[in-house]
Amino acid sequence: MQSISPLDVALPGVALKTAVLGALALVMIFILVVFVESVVLQLIGWGNLRESLRGAFWMNLASTAAGFLLLVAVNRLAVFGLILSWACSVLIEGLVLRRFWRQKKPSHWYAALSANLVSYLLLIVPAYLFRG
Repeated sequence: MQSISPLDVALPGVALKTAVLGALALVMIFILVVFVESVVLQLIGWGNLRESLRGAFWMNLASTAAGFLLLVAVNRLAVFGLILSWACSVLIEGLVLRRFWRQKKPSHWYAALSANLVSYLLLIVPAYLFRG
C-alpha cells in the first residue's frame, strides 16, 4: 500500500497559488507600464489622457504578446537581451501607434522611443537588476 505524503496533497495547491500570484503580478506590471507610458505620451504632447491611455494600452498589449517570445533570449543574453527587448518594444509600439493614429500626432517613433525609455529605466531595468 502506497502512503500519501503531505507534499502529494499540498503541491498542486501551492503550484496553483504560485501561478495565480505570478499572473496577478504580470497584470499589475502591465497596468503600471501602461500608466507610466501614457504619462510620457501626454508629456510629449502625443494626446490627452484618454488618447494616451488608449495608445499605451494597445502598444503594450502588442509588445507584451511578442515579448513572451523574447523572454528566453533576455535571460540568456543578459544585458544585451534587455537591450534587444527594448529595441523590439520600440519597433512594435511605434508600428502600432503609426497604424492606429495617423492624424496630427508627433512622431510615433519618438513617442514609442520616449515611452519605452522611461518605462525601462523606471520599471524594467530595476526589476531585472534586483531579480532573485
